Amino acid sequence: MVKEGDSVILDSGTTTTAVARALRNRGWLTVITNAVNIAAELAGSAIEVILTGGTLRENSFLLVGPLVEETLRRLSADILFLGVDGFDVHVGATTPNLLEAHVNQTMVEISRRVVVVCDSSKFGRRSLSQITKPSNINHIITDCKITKADFKELTEAGSKVITV
Repeated sequence: MVKEGDSVILDSGTTTTAVARALRNRGWLTVITNAVNIAAELAGSAIEVILTGGTLRENSFLLVGPLVEETLRRLSADILFLGVDGFDVHVGATTPNLLEAHVNQTMVEISRRVVVVCDSSKFGRRSLSQITKPSNINHIITDCKITKADFKELTEAGSKVITV
């Protein structure tokens, strides 16, 4: 999904950290992130890393707030890999933190393609705040433990689901 020369946004989370590790040895890329741990993961590689700045959430490696959103609005990305806390086929991607949701919404707005990356336990769950509706999501990458019912519901709703 990622080509040499692409600009990639990586949201925070364990799944997006795994994406960062997979990209680490790829060709020339620019990665934009609001996650301090992802920036550290990519440090020392050939990847250009743009760390957004912002306010560090307590007990987290995540930067949130208006500085993050302002920085993101000055950029454009080819692809966003978005980690979520919940995904409901009718509501879309959700997170329990309002500040994180605002940052994620901005990431969606500036990205040409949106890829939700989450494990199968996130389907059928809703968190407090909507990030984006299903129609704004191009692909969903999840594990092979996704139930047949969830897979069917997502594909019938128009989502392209990839299992790994």
